[in-house]
Amino acid sequence: MTLTFGGRGNTQKVFQNETIKEIASRHGKTSAQIVLRWQMQDGYIVIPGSGNPQHIAENADIFDFMLSDEEMQQMRNLNMNRRFENW
Repeated sequence: MTLTFGGRGNTQKVFQNETIKEIASRHGKTSAQIVLRWQMQDGYIVIPGSGNPQHIAENADIFDFMLSDEEMQQMRNLNMNRRFENW
């Protein structure tokens, strides 16, 4: 199963979501790390991409915490049944 969480031009909309920002603050992580952790923990295939070395390192730093069942549900509840890709 795969899922995009941003796509070109939409990533910051997702990262600025108040629920995601609140969860990130609790864990001392970035919004991107929370989204990636949620995807992995929920069984999604995660293929993050970046050309920025700092973002690449940040993307890999998601294995030292877990989201609670409540946080996982909060993330699932954000689903708006929209796709960001233009295929």
